[in-house]
Amino acid sequence: MLLLKESTGQKKIILFQTTLRVNTDGSPLSYHPQDPLGKTKALNNICNAIAVRKGTSKCNLCIKDKVPGEQCVARFSEAVGVFEKYRDSDYQLVPDGFSLTWQNVLAARKKGNTVIPCVFKSGPYEGYFGSLTRLKNDLTGDKGECEINDQINPLAIPALVLVGGRNVVKDFGAKVGDLLVAYNPGTRLFSAALIGDTGPPDNLGEGSILLNMKLTGATAPPRNKAETFKLSIENNQVLIAIIPGSDVFRPSKPFTIDNINQRLVELLKQSGFATPESFIEFIKSFQSKLK
Repeated sequence: MLLLKESTGQKKIILFQTTLRVNTDGSPLSYHPQDPLGKTKALNNICNAIAVRKGTSKCNLCIKDKVPGEQCVARFSEAVGVFEKYRDSDYQLVPDGFSLTWQNVLAARKKGNTVIPCVFKSGPYEGYFGSLTRLKNDLTGDKGECEINDQINPLAIPALVLVGGRNVVKDFGAKVGDLLVAYNPGTRLFSAALIGDTGPPDNLGEGSILLNMKLTGATAPPRNKAETFKLSIENNQVLIAIIPGSDVFRPSKPFTIDNINQRLVELLKQSGFATPESFIEFIKSFQSKLK
């Protein structure tokens, strides 16, 4: 990983390369209570939206978690079973001996005095869970059912999920909202994007569905989890160039592909790059130093 900066230190670029998994959070098609494995309707499995813990353990049964002082083992089927019992209780009761966390990813609504996951009651996403992103459109009017309109939809916006926990990317100044350029040497395709969310600490980045589609040349959006995960870029390293502090550069909301592209082009011109293509050639010149 490199931190590139001018002699004045005023303009910086965080440059690294990584494989790029796919993240679906923010899409109203991400999670469906009746399709927790993402086989037919949902773009993802429910374990990417929840954490299930047993007893006093801090281990998340959905994944092979890393918890100091504990030997964590993934028990995916058990975790999904706990969710299904919670769902079947109309989201009122978590099975005895377990805790279930969902509020970080799923939108919420109140039912009486209880806060439960928000499920769309009508429209094209009827039956799906509302799904959240850290970055918002900051709408002041109608945000839609399950606040759908305020999220960064991964099917509509090219976005990067910033690695979670303490890490050098954050230490260099990257944060949610920053602009970036992603370049796939395997396809020679690139895309402007922004950091729309934060994720797990075990991977330098995850791309939104649209970002990975742009970098792979895919044109048909996925219809289930299997098709979604096929968009992961695992066979080669994607170049990521984040411009720290660019979240405040001429912000335009709600976010769209057009205003993201326009902001990036203007920012690169201020830094001496006539086109995004010239910036790509610049960052490619440092690729050998990233190995």
